[in-house]
Amino acid sequence: MATIPIVPRLRWHAWWVAIGVLIMGWVLWMALRPDPGLALRFPYGDKLLHATTFTCLMGWWGNVYRMRRGRIGAALLCLAFGIFIEFAQWLCPPRDADAFDVLADAVGIAIAWLLLRTPLAEVLAGIERMGHRRT
Repeated sequence: MATIPIVPRLRWHAWWVAIGVLIMGWVLWMALRPDPGLALRFPYGDKLLHATTFTCLMGWWGNVYRMRRGRIGAALLCLAFGIFIEFAQWLCPPRDADAFDVLADAVGIAIAWLLLRTPLAEVLAGIERMGHRRT
């Protein structure tokens, strides 16, 4: 299997960051709504939503920040974001804070870290390559 050289910074970096910030804003908005209308109706469905959300967030930021140091920073910031959400929920009844939600967030981040060792780490770079071929 041929390896693709990793270019540290994507050409459309600013756009990817802006989209990532919008995604995080949407996640925060959903997390702070009294009833987000999104629930999995089975035991621990909420935890699965947390893990899935943070797998996606870390997957996004792991595509934006492709070097190890950047990914470590992204993982720490994603975890801090999850902790922030729990504190904000604690202050916004009827929502409530749950340490197990943060644990589920961390599991999602860890899953994304593993997935970033696969070709999924090249999704945004692949989009840029496709866009470059068309121009």
